[in-house]
Amino acid sequence: MCSRGSFTDWTHQASGRQAPLLFLLVLCCLTAFHLWFIHSGRFNLAPDEAHYWTWSKRLDWSYYSKGPMVAYLIALSTRLGGDTEFFIRLPAVLLSTGTAVCTFVLADRLCRSTWAGLQAVLALAAMPLAEAGSILMTIDAPLVFFWSLTLVLIHRALTTGGNGRWLLAGIGLGLGLLSKYTMAIMAPQIFLYLLLSRQHRFWLRRPGPYLALGVGLLLFTPVIYWSATHHFVSLRHLLEQLGGGNNSVIPLKSAGEFVASQAGVVTPLLFLILIIGLWEVGRTGLARCGDDTSLFLLCASAPLLIVCVITSLWTKVQANWAAPTYIAAAVAAVAWRQSASAHRNSGPSAWRWTRSRTLFVCALITGFLVSAVGHFPHALAAVGLPLPRKLDLTKRLRGWAELGAQVNAIYEEMSHNGPTFVFSDRYQVASEVMFYVAAHPATYNIQLGRRMNQFDVWGGTDKVRGWNAVFITDRPDPPEPVLRSFDVVQSDPLTVPSTVGPMHRLRPWFIFRCYKFRGFQPARQLGY
Repeated sequence: MCSRGSFTDWTHQASGRQAPLLFLLVLCCLTAFHLWFIHSGRFNLAPDEAHYWTWSKRLDWSYYSKGPMVAYLIALSTRLGGDTEFFIRLPAVLLSTGTAVCTFVLADRLCRSTWAGLQAVLALAAMPLAEAGSILMTIDAPLVFFWSLTLVLIHRALTTGGNGRWLLAGIGLGLGLLSKYTMAIMAPQIFLYLLLSRQHRFWLRRPGPYLALGVGLLLFTPVIYWSATHHFVSLRHLLEQLGGGNNSVIPLKSAGEFVASQAGVVTPLLFLILIIGLWEVGRTGLARCGDDTSLFLLCASAPLLIVCVITSLWTKVQANWAAPTYIAAAVAAVAWRQSASAHRNSGPSAWRWTRSRTLFVCALITGFLVSAVGHFPHALAAVGLPLPRKLDLTKRLRGWAELGAQVNAIYEEMSHNGPTFVFSDRYQVASEVMFYVAAHPATYNIQLGRRMNQFDVWGGTDKVRGWNAVFITDRPDPPEPVLRSFDVVQSDPLTVPSTVGPMHRLRPWFIFRCYKFRGFQPARQLGY
């Protein structure tokens, strides 16, 4: 399906050296922009970013809902540069740069064309989902990087042989598992490829793939140990996320919402191109005389997407769960374009080439425009076209610094009269306030009848009995358990407005001054 030197979509015939140089230029521009953006301070930390930062302050073998990689990376970065938004997000920028390099190498090797590598990177960079992962330090940044790196290492092991390559692939697999459990599907995907591939099926009789799997599981052992010593809360959380809880959905509606979410985070035109690419590699890879490259791309992407669609039939599937799919899918889309380009001078193939080129260019333009709006939502308001609040996904990234400043003033005032801690009924708020209050005080998320989270694993409220406290909530009146846990509770409400425009206002937060903590009564936990 792929052939060397068939990319001549550009205005002139390019030499083989131009694509790598253009790739380096694009890579440097993207990295420089991401570094500038996270340094500009336009957005506060996302709630998940702040929560993972709290993890980095208590390094452990694993955590309640995820592996430890995100905490380790944030800890390394902030220890080198300090607890700032820039250094919390710096690993995301570096990982996204590494993902682009891996995508370029993968496309170059599979399609035997550096132009294929460049276009695959452009397709990936145009996805709002990937762009968000390039500046927000969540678990998806290390997952997607180690996913792409492992694909490159596996392909290298398949083509060059030797257990050393498989060992490296196993290390990539293990580090991915430490990032997010989604990485586990990499193993059955690769074994499915080996089973279907006539060219590489012999590897099933050799130790290489099993060595990679064993090394990956060995690196994952600390997570298993941690979970076993914490009542398997990670496993319980995972099973509940996959539909083991009480949440029920309408199957077709839920599946449709998931597919629509993919079109939204990738952009509809680019999502269409990716699906066409997957269809083409599936058709050629599964043919009687299948194309082994197409088969590899199919097995490296489609299974995860299919699993997400099937899972959405009985539970809510988040849009970012399928993010790793789009590494190989971007290469598959480029391979489809390359196939059309190879025969563009003859009959129907000429129309196919023109169609694929037009779709690709329009998809790139649309994707970059949507990403630009995401980065600079105020630009639309400046020209009289304010972004509807429902579509403004950046609203969760604003107002936290202002809230933190208000809490900081109250915390410092109360601390003069005795030891003071901070707590909330939401882990997101507890994490954000812990970061944006200058002293990074002891912070807790109380259990008032909700799903478990990492704050419950840590516990520790018994250590602050007799202290005063600052309570932050979105409720206008403090809950009864809070009133019973202190001698005196006084209100001090706060409303935090958006900085984008008068049409956008964040939810009001209410702050309460609490005196003489007596301890919280146990509350019923609503799942994992």
